[in-house]
Amino acid sequence: MTLPRFLLQRRPSAVATHVLGQGGKETLRFPLPHRGRLALLNADFRLEPDMQAFEPDDLPALIEYAPDALVLPLGNALALADQKRRGLMDLPSLKSALIVLTSVQLPESASIAPHHRDLLWRAFGLPVFEQLRGLDGRVAARECEVHDGLHFTPDADSAANDGASLLMDLPAGCDAEVVREHCECGAETPRLKIVTAPKVRVAAA
Repeated sequence: MTLPRFLLQRRPSAVATHVLGQGGKETLRFPLPHRGRLALLNADFRLEPDMQAFEPDDLPALIEYAPDALVLPLGNALALADQKRRGLMDLPSLKSALIVLTSVQLPESASIAPHHRDLLWRAFGLPVFEQLRGLDGRVAARECEVHDGLHFTPDADSAANDGASLLMDLPAGCDAEVVREHCECGAETPRLKIVTAPKVRVAAA
C-alpha cells in the first residue's frame, strides 16, 4: 500500500477552521480514564488545557510538544505510521492511545480496516480507538475499550433511529450492521459494526 508523504517543513500551529458544536467546536470524548498531554493533528475539537492542535505539516512542533496521545484522521495516522516504520520520525512520548477519526464522507476513510490496525499497532504499540464522523462533521459513533463496534453518540440522530441514517450515509463498499445487545463495557447504546470496509488505495502525495 502506498501512503501519502508527510511533509516535514514547520508551520505555526493552528486549529482547523471548520466550526462544530456549541461554543465553536465539539468536545472530544477520550475513551480511557487517563490521557495525559493530547495532540490534535488536523482535528477540530474544543481545546482544553492539556490539549494542543497542529496542522498536518507541523511535525517538528508535534514532536517538541511530546504528547501522550494523538487524535488524528485515518490518512494522517497511516502516514505517521509509515514514517515511523521507515525510521523517518519518532514520537517516544506516546504512551496512552491513538484516537483515529474516520468519516462517512470519504470512502477511503470510512472505517479502519484490519490491515490498518495492524500497521498502527506495529508502528506505535498503542490501542487504537476509532471515532466515526457523520455527514455534519460531528462524531456519530465511537469505539470503546472493548473494541466490539462503535457506540452511537447519545446526541446523534443515528442513535435516535437505531443507526438507520448512519448506515445509509456509509459510502459504497462499506457494509455494516447495527448491534443492539449490551456491550461488555457496560454501555447499553446500539453499536455500529463494520463488516466490510471499502478497499480503496491511498494515493501518494
